[in-house]
Amino acid sequence: MIGFDSEKLQETLLDLQRSQERENQLRIENAAILEGVSAMAGANNKRQVFNSLLAVLRKFIAFDNAIVLTRDDEASDLHILMSTVTNLDFNHWQVGSTFNRCINGECIALYSPKDVDEFKNKSPELLTICNSSLITGVKISSGDAMIILMSTEKGHFTSSCRRVLNRFRPLLERAIIDIDYRERLQSLVTARTQELTYSQQRFKDFARTVGDWFWEIDTEYNFSYISASHIANHLIDKDNIMDIFDGHDDFKQQFREQLQKDQSFEDLEWQLAIDGKEQWLSFSGTPYYNKRGLLLGYRGTAKNISIRKKRLFDLQQARQQAESANKAKSQFIAMMSHEIRTPLNAVLGLMDLLSSSGLEDEQQQWLGQMEQSAHLLLTIINDILDLSRIESGSFELFNSNINFSDSITLVKNQLQPEANKKDILLECDIDKSIPEYIYADKNRIIQIMFNLIGNAIKFTNIGSVKIVATKVDNNIEVSVLDTGIGIAEDALNSLFNPFHQADGSITRKYGGTGLGLTISQLLIKKMKGKISIKSELGVGSCFTIKIPIQPAMIKKEQLIEKKPTQSTQSLNILLAEDSLTNQLVAKLMLERRGHKVTITNHGEEAISKLLQCHRLFDLVLMDISMPVLDGLEATKYIRKLNIDTPIVALTANAMQSDQFLYHQAGMNGFLAKPIRPEELDQMLIKYQNQSMTQ
Repeated sequence: MIGFDSEKLQETLLDLQRSQERENQLRIENAAILEGVSAMAGANNKRQVFNSLLAVLRKFIAFDNAIVLTRDDEASDLHILMSTVTNLDFNHWQVGSTFNRCINGECIALYSPKDVDEFKNKSPELLTICNSSLITGVKISSGDAMIILMSTEKGHFTSSCRRVLNRFRPLLERAIIDIDYRERLQSLVTARTQELTYSQQRFKDFARTVGDWFWEIDTEYNFSYISASHIANHLIDKDNIMDIFDGHDDFKQQFREQLQKDQSFEDLEWQLAIDGKEQWLSFSGTPYYNKRGLLLGYRGTAKNISIRKKRLFDLQQARQQAESANKAKSQFIAMMSHEIRTPLNAVLGLMDLLSSSGLEDEQQQWLGQMEQSAHLLLTIINDILDLSRIESGSFELFNSNINFSDSITLVKNQLQPEANKKDILLECDIDKSIPEYIYADKNRIIQIMFNLIGNAIKFTNIGSVKIVATKVDNNIEVSVLDTGIGIAEDALNSLFNPFHQADGSITRKYGGTGLGLTISQLLIKKMKGKISIKSELGVGSCFTIKIPIQPAMIKKEQLIEKKPTQSTQSLNILLAEDSLTNQLVAKLMLERRGHKVTITNHGEEAISKLLQCHRLFDLVLMDISMPVLDGLEATKYIRKLNIDTPIVALTANAMQSDQFLYHQAGMNGFLAKPIRPEELDQMLIKYQNQSMTQ
């Protein structure tokens, strides 16, 4: 009995001793864990964290090398996070059943790793240093992690090692999470550093490429940054940006005022001379603030714009030269127009008088051909003058309220005899949807239609010419269709070029300068419209114009024109004209119409006559270009004398801008040379009716 109790006591003492040893071991392990945690907390990088972990494990488990593997998701391979082996490339590890068990929390000791699937594809060098291994895994926030302890000895790791590694699992988790976090943070810092370096390099490359000088100043205008000390060969060696403008007080004040506005500004230009050469700098800037909205200073750029300034100056010089040349050309054409119109006035006037002098039929035919040639010459002069004015930019539209349909009908009626001569059908179809009155330049609308319809008739020998006018959206669309000779496709693109016709033989066969379509296109563009053409050689052509509708400015009932009625009232007319031939022509044309004519040779004579007896005259026909005193100055002087006798300009200067000047001088009307009988009759009827009402 005593022996049994003694044995029991011995077992109890042995259990107590084992319990004390376990407690002592736990204290040692706990102390090691706390020491490891403390070491990790003070680590500066992931390598120090890793080494602290290994130092703790080595106190309880003997091993030669260690590897920490991680992955972001279950579908990925494991890759090395940290390792004590640096000379072997075994970054990627495929996950098989063994690794899956470890990741799920088991601690596995491998006595022959080369027989396990995960190690079979590894290099012989790795298997040489890994004859046995101890593996366990942990879960981390970013995915899965695993640690492999390796030994060169076979069967090195025991069950005791497995127990210790399990005991140190919290420390493993803490260490691996810390290493993973630092790894990701380091990767992020590296990426951001690379981006910043790249951005800085890109900024420097851009700065060198654009040639800008970058500056930054504080609120006292002192430099806090300057990208280069030279710009445009000008040395910037001042601490305050205002000091670099010494000697240029006006620009310094202008620059200071821009900064004080606390607003962004651009292209503030500074002119300076360096080594006798003119240089230009352009400053741009903007204020910048801190997070609380407090102004910290200004930053911006300065750019050398000397080359741009020189190019601009050269362009301005070239433009001025071109404008001068264009003006000289226009003046020359206007002068030639005047010089040709003046004798042409006598030619047409005398032919008109000669036609009613009892000529024989054959002589009348000759005279008709002469008159047709003279009118053709006048048309050519008008076309060249119009083209010159449009190209020089001195051309303006003179809009008024017009009946668009009547304008087309007028052209159609005037060209009807030409169509009848060629025995072709001339039709006109005007849709009722077109507004009765619009706001446009009547003369130019008529000119365009004369060109298009006249060309269609000229180039059509058999068949018809049809004019179709409709309203499409907010446009008036007019198509002129003919069954004429047509135009080849390769000639369409150059058809609107001045002095160009589709075929050189056309000029010889049909005549014309080739200006009609060019002028029509330019006029339509001026009206913000479009012109297009469809044509087939030998079949015919279709010209289509689209002109935006501008509504009439006044009520419809105010638009109805009151046509002057014929009057037999005889007028007493004072004619101021320096050309003897034109005096003769005008006198004969007026006397044939039953009027009395008094002739003066220049403006001073006309003033003298009016001062003597201005109430005897019903009308003054005043030439513009005269010696001694021209028609404009004479008219101004007459109006200053409060003489209100109607004065009509009689001149070869036929531009509408000239008519405006005549009106400004006090003239009441305008009669262009050569004098056309119908225009003369219309003007005389107007003043005959006025004379009857007085």
